[in-house]
Amino acid sequence: MGNKISLSRPVKVFAIFIFTFLIAINIISASFLTPFEKSIVYAIKSFLPLSVSDKFCLLLVLNISFFLFVLVVFCNMNKKKKALIQKFEEEKKKLIELHKQEIEKKNKCIKKLSSIGKETEKLCAEKSEFFYNISHELKTPLTVILGAIQLIDQKNSQVVTEKRYSARQFFIIKQNCYRLLRLINNILDISRIESGYIKINTTSCNIVYLVEEITQSVVPYVEQKNLYLEFDTSAEEIIASVDIEKFDRVLLNLLSNAIKYTEPGGKISVNVYQEKDSFVIKVSDTGIGIPKKRINNIFKRYQQIKNSLTTGIEGSGIGLSIVKSFVELHGGTIEVNSILNKGSDFLIKIPIKKGSTTPRKNCRRENNDRIIDSIKIEFSDIFPAY
Repeated sequence: MGNKISLSRPVKVFAIFIFTFLIAINIISASFLTPFEKSIVYAIKSFLPLSVSDKFCLLLVLNISFFLFVLVVFCNMNKKKKALIQKFEEEKKKLIELHKQEIEKKNKCIKKLSSIGKETEKLCAEKSEFFYNISHELKTPLTVILGAIQLIDQKNSQVVTEKRYSARQFFIIKQNCYRLLRLINNILDISRIESGYIKINTTSCNIVYLVEEITQSVVPYVEQKNLYLEFDTSAEEIIASVDIEKFDRVLLNLLSNAIKYTEPGGKISVNVYQEKDSFVIKVSDTGIGIPKKRINNIFKRYQQIKNSLTTGIEGSGIGLSIVKSFVELHGGTIEVNSILNKGSDFLIKIPIKKGSTTPRKNCRRENNDRIIDSIKIEFSDIFPAY
């Protein structure tokens, strides 16, 4: 044992008592000799080879007796001490062994969790790759179908009777192709975002012009649902660098949701203004609003507002998640304020970053067909045709 064993207080008191008693006996023995003591002295003298006094013999006997007594007590205490030390060592060994077992169990759990985490990460990557590949496979035939429909539509444009007869069928096919294309595009974007492959291709443009043009482009859909659309701006020109395609997707998604969740007779407002070194786009509506408990989850994937007012309104629940990712790619933020049954306000705030190229005020006009197709795809689930 490397540990130092110190005597306890009772042992020390007992030792002091023994030595005090021994001294007292020696003093008493020096003054008195009882008949019993004399008989002991006589017996001792018969064994001793030298001639000694009676008092010396008595003191010798008493001292030897006490020393024997103390020796017996000490041996007994030492034995108990060793037993306690042995017990302590055994308990310590058991605790050390239990501790080792616990550490081994924890290490096994950590290794298992690490293995599960790696396997999960691998499966997620495989899942994303699968969705990406399958989306591409679906997009190709859809594009071919849409192209064929457009050719047929153009070919039959001169035959009024046939056109009227087939217009409804062509519209149904086209509308559902757009819906499938919208879903595939969203899946592709989610896969790119998860894998980190998504990038932005920015161009310096007049943000006010972009927002106003796209707002005016959705007027037919707004009027079809008997809604009022208002555009307002505090600046005639805000030059900033954005990815036009993703910018369109963001704004069209917010407008699509506003139209989708606003009852006929309601109002949708789009405001653009500059705030220090950022531009802000605010899309407001007087629709059904968002429950307070769902506000924090509205930008998470696969989250949809579901209540009696949304019956019959379809969606994948990934649109706003993609919107948030696109806004963050521009270094911006998006937030929502909403009151149930009164409406919602979506605020996009993006820092103004001017590109190295000369600003193009009319970014849209040189490719007007693309925005029309984007609107048809993004708004395909507002007025579904079956």
